[in-house]
Amino acid sequence: MPHYYYKAVTRDGTEDEGEMVESSAAAVIRRLQDTGRIPILTEEVVKGGRSRSRLKMPALQRKPRAPDVAGFTRSLASLLASGAALDRALEIMLSVDDDEATQKLIEDIQTAVRGGASLSAAMQEQGKVFSGFYISMIRAAEVSGTLAEGLEQLLEYLERSREMREKVVSALIYPSILLFVAALSVIILMTLVVPQFRPIFEDMGSALPVATRVVLGVSDFVAAFWWAGLLLVIAAIAGARHWLADPRHRHRLDAVVLQAPLLGPLISAHETARFSRSLGTLLKNGVPVLQSLEIGRDTLTNRVMATSVSAAADSLKEGGDLSTTLEEAAILPALAIQMIKVGEESGNLDRMMLRIARVYDGEVAIKVQRMLAMLEPLLIIGLGILIAGIIMSILVGVISINDLPV
Repeated sequence: MPHYYYKAVTRDGTEDEGEMVESSAAAVIRRLQDTGRIPILTEEVVKGGRSRSRLKMPALQRKPRAPDVAGFTRSLASLLASGAALDRALEIMLSVDDDEATQKLIEDIQTAVRGGASLSAAMQEQGKVFSGFYISMIRAAEVSGTLAEGLEQLLEYLERSREMREKVVSALIYPSILLFVAALSVIILMTLVVPQFRPIFEDMGSALPVATRVVLGVSDFVAAFWWAGLLLVIAAIAGARHWLADPRHRHRLDAVVLQAPLLGPLISAHETARFSRSLGTLLKNGVPVLQSLEIGRDTLTNRVMATSVSAAADSLKEGGDLSTTLEEAAILPALAIQMIKVGEESGNLDRMMLRIARVYDGEVAIKVQRMLAMLEPLLIIGLGILIAGIIMSILVGVISINDLPV
């Protein structure tokens, strides 16, 4: 059996390293966890030295994406749960990370903490690395003295959000491939295949069928002015980004999207799940309702729904209850509003909001699958019709040669 070198952290925060004989690196990790140690690094011992790292604490970049933040949160939560002090936990994370940007970020946080700042204040000083939602959760956990638990709740939130995002992205991969293949097939036909038939049709003039003449004209245009089409696409993208930079235009577009037959309900369900999970996580961690509502608003990407949440927050300041203000703002589906009312009546609003998030996560998955079930056949049929039309127009031209007078 192979030998493995390991490095771990004990419950009192001290480092422990050594070698272990196990069938795999995963078995080493399980054995360390069973003995109450937190694995940091495992490497298989081979002749002439150790292999490259098999397990390493996730890196944190200066501007990390959500998975990097989740990895940082997981590491910090594990170290704090083991009993390590915050400064010691940051020191361990710094010692096992070899990325310069990551080290600089952790050093900045550690310096601020050693200077007397709280963890939330130190994170807030790092710019946009940590969101307002993240910092509010950390601040509430510090006040309640449950920083490790707060980090674990944050980790659950980040992982669920990432899981839903990855499901949607994965579902869109196949339609994207179909669109790419369709565009590539048409380009190849119009630039390489169709021009091969032009010498055959040169002497036919007006006797050439209209469909054939249209295809040949489009082929000539694509071959001669493909660069203009490319510039047009780039200009359209730049123009769209500039147009959407105006909040008024973005608000109008979001309103239109919400009214779209298939896309609107999907966006509404996705935003409902995102908002409910944010609100439930904040409430569970002890953040006041009004502050949770304002922070949850910033997690919404649809400006129409975000504006409705702002209106609901204003109404809540005047003494209304959450379900009534959200119902008047017409931001959430009727089922979600009724579930919030039940949560308020039972005193379990935080749990109910998290349950709403799970319900609408499932609804989003179902809606995405239904949409793809309709979209994929339409794309395939559309691609087939387009290519068949091009081929048939050429065949009609070839057949019409026999109709010419001798």
